[in-house]
Amino acid sequence: NIYMKYLCIHGHFYQPPRENAWLEEIEIQDSAAPYHDWNSRICAECYAPNALARVLDGNKDLIDLTNNYSRISFNFGPTLLSWMEKEEPQVYQAVQEADRISRKRFGGHGSAIAQVYNHMILPLANAHDKQTQVRWGIADFEKRFGRKPEAIWLAETACNTPTLEVLADEGMKFVILAPGQCARVRKIGESKWQEVGSRVDPKRAYRCNLPSGKSIALFFYDGPVSQGIAFSDTLSSGEKFASRLLGTYNAGDEAQLMHIATDGETYGHHQKFAEMALAYCLKKVEETSGVELTVYGEFLEKYPPQYEAQIVENTSWSCFHGVERWRADCGCNSGMKPGWHQKWRGPLRAALDFARDEMVKTFESVGAQYFKDPWAARNDYIDLILDRSLDAQHRFFLKYATEKAWRDRPTALMLLEMQRNAMLMYTSCGWFFDEISGIETVQIMQYAARAIELNRVVTGVDLEPAFMDKLALAPSNLKELKNGRVVYERYVKPQSMPIEKIALEFVVSALADETANPKRAYECDVLHYAPIRLSAAGVHLSYGDITLKSRTTLLERQMHFAVFQRGSAAFVCAAGEAGKMDRNAVFAQMERLFKDGKYDECADFIRQSFEKNYPLISMFQDVRRKVVDLVLRKMDEQMDTQFTEVFERQYPVVRGLQLIGAPIPKPFLRVAEFVLSADLKAEFRAANVNVNAVEELMEDVKTLGLDVSHGPVRDAVTEKLTFLAFSFARNPADKACALKLVEFLNYAEIFGFEPDTVKAQEFVFFGLKALGAEAKTKDILRALARKLKIAL
Repeated sequence: NIYMKYLCIHGHFYQPPRENAWLEEIEIQDSAAPYHDWNSRICAECYAPNALARVLDGNKDLIDLTNNYSRISFNFGPTLLSWMEKEEPQVYQAVQEADRISRKRFGGHGSAIAQVYNHMILPLANAHDKQTQVRWGIADFEKRFGRKPEAIWLAETACNTPTLEVLADEGMKFVILAPGQCARVRKIGESKWQEVGSRVDPKRAYRCNLPSGKSIALFFYDGPVSQGIAFSDTLSSGEKFASRLLGTYNAGDEAQLMHIATDGETYGHHQKFAEMALAYCLKKVEETSGVELTVYGEFLEKYPPQYEAQIVENTSWSCFHGVERWRADCGCNSGMKPGWHQKWRGPLRAALDFARDEMVKTFESVGAQYFKDPWAARNDYIDLILDRSLDAQHRFFLKYATEKAWRDRPTALMLLEMQRNAMLMYTSCGWFFDEISGIETVQIMQYAARAIELNRVVTGVDLEPAFMDKLALAPSNLKELKNGRVVYERYVKPQSMPIEKIALEFVVSALADETANPKRAYECDVLHYAPIRLSAAGVHLSYGDITLKSRTTLLERQMHFAVFQRGSAAFVCAAGEAGKMDRNAVFAQMERLFKDGKYDECADFIRQSFEKNYPLISMFQDVRRKVVDLVLRKMDEQMDTQFTEVFERQYPVVRGLQLIGAPIPKPFLRVAEFVLSADLKAEFRAANVNVNAVEELMEDVKTLGLDVSHGPVRDAVTEKLTFLAFSFARNPADKACALKLVEFLNYAEIFGFEPDTVKAQEFVFFGLKALGAEAKTKDILRALARKLKIAL
């Protein structure tokens, strides 16, 4: 083969599951602003840009947009892909498309490999969890990519021989490990081992013979180069990245595979614009003779292992002490808080192990009444997680259910959900960082709480008191929090979502947001909702009946509810199970008190009449934010009216002050900035921008010495620019579209606006590409390309 040198870049793309364990939705995370949550933010900064990565020439003009995923090796966490499928479908489809493209490029071997389901540290998992994690990861991959994976990424590359046995049993051909996980190597057929450790030659594949008689191939990535890429300025330019990788080959006489493995988030999230460096690097490698891009499966097929290797047991890529980071105070942490200990890690794992082992007893004893083979049913439960349709449920129950399960499907499904949450509570991120009250650790405790709750519903046995006693042995670094028990009580228990609370959150959402889906209340379907609404000045009452059905467990509940609102954000929210109160009498009395204007009595009566009361502050953050947004919108409307009146009344006076050289009062400048920004936003959001009106407003802005080129006005200009570019991309041959776009860019420049041109540049690039050589022949198109820095 003329290509003796190969290059493979592996990206491990993963985020911990962030969904509320009851609602299956991610709560708004203010730390990720301006995005809704960290998944959304990282998707915008990394996952999306890598699906459409920019390649620039020496003049910084755009010469190509490329899907990086199609030319590297990668894995995406299944829980991340399930979020992406729902929230970012275009990026999700680009990832799937990349795998299809890569199969043509790499001799039938796709770029994508699978990942153990929820990033559990497999050497620390019991035998059932090891098997289920791998099977769920494989099944999830098959559903998304339409083929069986050749390999599976191990969370934190954490590995031992029993883990490799499970991978080999499930037909995995290879695994990617860190160099420090290699113990010794020898040429196949020789008897003497060489103790190499992290000095293992990363440029070849190794065979690992297992005690069962099976074998699996091992690839040990290049450690120093991988580390350097993650923690140096190598990614500051594509040229630098390419030369670092291409400078690692030696003069050997066998095929060499240069390969690195890093967190995929390095390319764009951890290091801004690194996705561009990656795109340029891949282009450079493709243009280099004697070096060929590949993926592991293709290299393995071409060059089966000539050497064998043995691993160091219980090791990982991110813990110097093996896998102690996930069970002990080993000294590994984020380094953000010097002096903090991690003595909480051991007791936390012990508490979770206790809960898991008790739930194993439940699953085996009660589960045997509901499933012909409980563990086989759990292994295939992934089919229902991926498809909750009635058809999928029917197929699953036909295969595994006993007669009792057919009669009582909710309990059968609760047993499986208990087990799903019992695995989610071992997601590795819970131990990775510095403090037991960190969001990742609170998240895994939330899964534990949900699993324990389901166990209690099924058996009547409450494991929570003993679980909390064990958490009390996990010390916090924060004096006021003391230990894991306090963290659990303060941050986990309030997140619990009984079905009454879900119903009330739905009602409040519907009141605050007219666009809310009337048929969905988070993970429940709304089968029936009949509200009666009464309003007076600043006071509202909504009450009636609601029926919810969980899509996960099929539990159905009929409830009565009442939501009383006084002023902007004073709410009384109450609900109770149907049949447990005299519905008609309660509703009649509520209505009577409200209509008589006895609002305090009405609120008290609601609190006393219903089983469950939930203050607004206890509800899902997104529900609270909808109420706040409604209040702010009303305030904005009032301010707009009032400030416009002040501005129009005082502006002539201020102009007079200016003419005699007097300073403008600062309060007026604040009013003027608010009013002029609002008017400019309205102009740019109109169907057709009135340039004369914008010019007049900008004259006022200039006269008063204001700067409105950032914030909301810039956002409105960006939106309009993106819309015009989209219109051009849909019909690039229409000269009027191009002219409109060039004119808008000219005006934006004249007025001093600096819109974000990223999306507009993408649309125009594809539009010009569709025109081909014709794009170079028209002045207007050349001008458009020049304005948006696109090389023709």
